[in-house]
Amino acid sequence: MSASSSASDPSLAQDAPRPAPSPVLPEVSRVRGPVIVAVATFLFWSSLYLYVPILPLHAEDLGAGLGLIGAVIAAYAIGQVLLRIPLGIAGDIYGRKPFAVMSLVLAALGAAWLGLAGDPWSLFAARTLTGFAAAGWVVISVLFASYYRGRSTVTAMSIIMAVNTSSLLVSTFIGGVLADHLGNVRVFYGAAGVGVAGALLMLAAQEKKPARLTKYSFSTFTALLRRPLLLQVSAVAITVQFVTFGVNFGFLPVLAERIGASKSEIGYITTAGLAAAVVGTVMAAWLIGRIGTLGVVAVASAASFAGVVLMPVVDDLAPLAALQAVNGLGRGLLNTALISLALRSAEPADRATAMGSYQALYAIGMLAGPAVSGLVAESAGIDAVFWVSGAVTVVGVLLALPGPLKRA
Repeated sequence: MSASSSASDPSLAQDAPRPAPSPVLPEVSRVRGPVIVAVATFLFWSSLYLYVPILPLHAEDLGAGLGLIGAVIAAYAIGQVLLRIPLGIAGDIYGRKPFAVMSLVLAALGAAWLGLAGDPWSLFAARTLTGFAAAGWVVISVLFASYYRGRSTVTAMSIIMAVNTSSLLVSTFIGGVLADHLGNVRVFYGAAGVGVAGALLMLAAQEKKPARLTKYSFSTFTALLRRPLLLQVSAVAITVQFVTFGVNFGFLPVLAERIGASKSEIGYITTAGLAAAVVGTVMAAWLIGRIGTLGVVAVASAASFAGVVLMPVVDDLAPLAALQAVNGLGRGLLNTALISLALRSAEPADRATAMGSYQALYAIGMLAGPAVSGLVAESAGIDAVFWVSGAVTVVGVLLALPGPLKRA
């Protein structure tokens, strides 16, 4: 989606106010800055996802039932629901870099605690801390976008989302293999070391806050939160995260293990979905330019729906990996399209607040997905988790049809 398209549509102009004048970074900083933040972002997500393929299995090893496994996975969303809006506001007022560094430190501490946890509830507490760390994605993504002033926000978000999905791809692949050879605990400690490395690198990033035309106030926040485009893309994103954390990072590893997958093979299956998500992320800007945002949402949702509802039908690992790839392609397209619109809904000086609001709202899906899926799995069996997620995907498409997203 281009800036010219929003200018020609008065209904979108309210959601995309004119940017305030902002200081320009020196040329060397505008070249080095994005590289430093991109690499640190890769390490940030690696620290949070290196252990994800084995986390449900590790919880099961520590004595957790299906419902408690869902609670452990859902704990990751608690801090994100609570912190992302305050963190976005603080980032707009005080700068994004300090909070980005702090988030990497928390990711390292949370990973180390997961390794030390000796029971499911300790694991729950440690996973909650990693969720507080993950709230830092608000300031990290906006810090990266700040190097692209005057350029397309879709391009900036496509790049940083590609870094995000590439990190998840590499980390979950390596994590499953390491767990098979070194054991679960060492994977957690390895993730802690990666988080420390990322924090040290992020310290080298340079930031200049965009100029603000008016003093930040509570009305600034409430005005942003009332913007129809931001609210609509957040609602759709809730359904995407519900499926992602209920299925892909929740009960898919359990389903795979029950049809004979080793920890390495679970890593491969997760990798298939993430590799396809990288493709979807890279394709998003190109595809939006040809069929529009709503067209991308429809195509991506169809892919995600097909992948999810067919998973319980297969009884072999190869077709399960293929379905995970189809689902991943849809998720990559959806996430990039939605985050680009969320960023576009505010001027540069307020974008961390807008991003924090967007990510706090979609974290409701991250919390509800695994929590609801755990209850569904206990009462109706694991297969029902995938069917419920398919229905939620359909709800997401219906939420996208009316309002400003349709005209984007």
